[in-house]
Amino acid sequence: MKNSRMRRITKAILVFTFTVLFAVTSLSATAAEKKWPTGPIRFICSAAPGGVLDTMTRGVAPYMSAILGVTVVVENMPGAGTRIANQYVFNAKPDGYTILFTNNSELTVGEIVHSPRYKTEEFTYIDTFFVEGPALVAKHGSPYDTLGKLVAAAKEKTIKFGTIGTGGYYHLQALLMAEAAGMKLTVVPYPGGAPITGDILGGHIDAGFTGLGIGYAMHKDKKLNCLAQVSKERDKAYSDIPAITEAIPNFQGGPYIMGFNGPPRLPDAIAKRLGEAYKEAINKKEFQDWTKKVALNITPLGAAEFKKRMVDTKAQYSKYKDRLKSAVK
Repeated sequence: MKNSRMRRITKAILVFTFTVLFAVTSLSATAAEKKWPTGPIRFICSAAPGGVLDTMTRGVAPYMSAILGVTVVVENMPGAGTRIANQYVFNAKPDGYTILFTNNSELTVGEIVHSPRYKTEEFTYIDTFFVEGPALVAKHGSPYDTLGKLVAAAKEKTIKFGTIGTGGYYHLQALLMAEAAGMKLTVVPYPGGAPITGDILGGHIDAGFTGLGIGYAMHKDKKLNCLAQVSKERDKAYSDIPAITEAIPNFQGGPYIMGFNGPPRLPDAIAKRLGEAYKEAINKKEFQDWTKKVALNITPLGAAEFKKRMVDTKAQYSKYKDRLKSAVK
């Protein structure tokens, strides 16, 4: 009887102790969220320096740093079609100090084809930068001053074509383009758009994909010919650049989405604060003047729509899984 009573008392003490510990832990977590941020934030950019994603990351970082009141450090982590950076942030502690700046379409297609440990739908979605098709570019002064001429040439001989990574979004668009137009392509993978444009200018490859803003800026400077934008119709911000379907009507690809994400289980309060800081930053006149100068067309969708579009993209591109897998063997 005495032992039974002691067991009941011990059990009650343990329950009370765990309840207090849970309450203290919850209060501590809530307090930490309320005073976030208290130290430097790392923006992990999944592309190489110099491309459109890197330009956007470095462009917005100082504004968000000033708004949040802490240092923001940009770290480039290119490679494996963005999967290195994506996996790194997916595994990061969800405390708001490690944030992913990536091509989310590349992230999603990379998951479909390569089966990494991250899942598209499990990231914390904050907001988008761009919703647009990449630019299809060739060197200014080359024989390829229109997409029609590039297509015609690629039916007669094999064209070297630069994409970001293999088995990802850009690679898929190249395969769909070649299939729709009957083109012969050798796909050459790169860690970002900047090395692609560098090798086009150096004559090492014939054409390739890069970010629309960067491609358009180099088109205006007469360094590159912007042959098309990968979309069903012309983007209003770049209305003098043809849509790819104007030359290849049965093209089945589509635009990319770039934005920034937190790791899974990032607290809502932190994700909301990051989103608010971003909106405040992109609405500043100085920032908007800068985006016009570098030809970036910012399209913020908000967290809910951002996530919905990526889940929909995953479903849409899953049907091309086997085609991409066979192409990267």
